[in-house]
Amino acid sequence: MKLVPSSYRRELFAIGLVLLVGIAAAALASSRDADARPGPTSVIPNGSYGVYKPARGEYVYFTVRNRKVRDLEFQIRIVCQASDEPTAEERFFTGGARAPEGRTVPANGKLILNWQEDGGGRWGRVHTELKFGARDVANFGVIVPEARGDGPDATYESCDGVSALRFNRGFELPPGAALP
Repeated sequence: MKLVPSSYRRELFAIGLVLLVGIAAAALASSRDADARPGPTSVIPNGSYGVYKPARGEYVYFTVRNRKVRDLEFQIRIVCQASDEPTAEERFFTGGARAPEGRTVPANGKLILNWQEDGGGRWGRVHTELKFGARDVANFGVIVPEARGDGPDATYESCDGVSALRFNRGFELPPGAALP
């Protein structure tokens, strides 16, 4: 009698099926865990925050109470181009008086604010991003659309500027000093 060697097809099929089901179950479980876990939450202590860069003339100052930002004030450099001038000039845009008050910083630590404001005689659109985390940064962008100045010989002028300022918690000005 002659013996026929056994086939391993059934065993290999069973092993492959078990591996495939295991991989599918692991993928399904990991996607559920990712949805169930909240993202990282930034800790934002109450207090005053800010920075003043006298060499550049730029500053930012605001307070935080219960994750809500209030009393935002800032000044950044912008570049203005007049329609009748060949060169652009640097100027300052000072703002914050019309900034949205009491906005809550989201759990990811990044608060985005957009508003329009008159900053030093120029009506501009302001975009602000306050990021809390390992490096606290205030990013500002200002666009002043082309507008005609005052007077009969006034020309059209447009301005824009961006700035990134790393701020510190516990920022206070010396007694008697005021921001420019």
